[in-house]
Amino acid sequence: MEARAETRERIAGALVLTVLALASVAWWIGVPLLTLWGLGHATEDGTTHFAGGLIGVPLAMALTAPVLIWLNGLYLQVTGALARAAADEQESGWRRQLGGPLEPIMFASLMVALVALSICFLSSAESSPTSIL
Repeated sequence: MEARAETRERIAGALVLTVLALASVAWWIGVPLLTLWGLGHATEDGTTHFAGGLIGVPLAMALTAPVLIWLNGLYLQVTGALARAAADEQESGWRRQLGGPLEPIMFASLMVALVALSICFLSSAESSPTSIL
């Protein structure tokens, strides 16, 4: 019975981890793109679009970040890490801070986003840079 519960924890943890990884990449790429796309349809002036993007993209990212934090907490709960930490706290009397997988996933997804941005930029360039000399 205990092996079955552990298997369920691992499957659920892998599912939440996959959703967290996809949501992290979407946070770096999708949220800014959707915000800029929406601003493009809402404004006609380039200056207004630029200023709106400077304010709107960080605001949209800040508003959607709690979803990532919630997924991180869900992962800790589903895998039993929170229950184990609570049991350790009762035994030892000191509280341990749990980080979860969010930080390394955010760093890896940032690298994926930067590589994707670089590929997109380099593949859409119409001419190569020329030297000044």
